[in-house]
Amino acid sequence: MNQQLSLFDNKTKCVLMSLREEYFIAMLEGRKNYEYRTRYLKEASDAYIYISKTKKSIVAKIRFGKPIVGDAKTIATIAEQEEPGSYNGMIEYLHNNIGYAIPIEEITLIEEVPLSELQQKFPDFVVPQSYYILDKKPELLSFLEAKERIDS
Repeated sequence: MNQQLSLFDNKTKCVLMSLREEYFIAMLEGRKNYEYRTRYLKEASDAYIYISKTKKSIVAKIRFGKPIVGDAKTIATIAEQEEPGSYNGMIEYLHNNIGYAIPIEEITLIEEVPLSELQQKFPDFVVPQSYYILDKKPELLSFLEAKERIDS
């Protein structure tokens, strides 16, 4: 019976997520402890971080805890506690009235992977608008896992 149960082990999902550089820096500095999204996975996850616009590179891997899923007021209250004055902006952002406050558990810097390298190695590579699940792209996931390093 234990053998049968092993077939149902829950593997942490891995995604590729786009972030603006200023939010990523705030995470690194410990000023931002949650990532806020209008849609996301409902379980803990790992996310490779693509910095859009300024870097156009994948720069890190973040371990996210289980998201808090709630209405706009609930999520805006969390945001307000983290950054006073952000309540109204979060209410506006969560226009569909459902939001995710995703706790940041750990950040690991990786060897930076520029967009040009990604496009060369993976001609069908698409920069995520928000995020996409990497488990469905095993070659890309293996490539990114090889870029991980401990930054001390």
